[in-house]
Amino acid sequence: MTNRSSRIYALSFTTLLIISGCSDMGTEAPTTSSQPPPPSPTPEVSYLQQVRPILQRHGCISCHGGSGGLFVETQAQILQGGLHGPAVKPGKADSSLIIQKLSTVPPFGDRMPQGGPYLPDSTIQVIRSWINQGAKNN
Repeated sequence: MTNRSSRIYALSFTTLLIISGCSDMGTEAPTTSSQPPPPSPTPEVSYLQQVRPILQRHGCISCHGGSGGLFVETQAQILQGGLHGPAVKPGKADSSLIIQKLSTVPPFGDRMPQGGPYLPDSTIQVIRSWINQGAKNN
């Protein structure tokens, strides 16, 4: 009788291991190649190749050759700022005056460029990315 009890116990124990070893019970979704890849990091924005041409194209450099004490021809001038302080706070686009002045409700004065046409959101996003990436002179 002891031999038979051992077999039943062994059989029950094996069955228990099989059942308890399968914790997901088939509920996990299979991995497929149709899932989107993880987002890629934002490419580095160049001041010289991307930001400065925006400032030229929209007349910022011609107006801010000292208007309000602000010069925007070089990255160093933008960081120095004008009468209202630095136009850019590297790494902090939302608290940078240049982004605030390009927005629909600037903190003071008129929205830039004064009288419009205003920069498209995608163009402002390039400047925002450049600032958040450290506003490098690249």
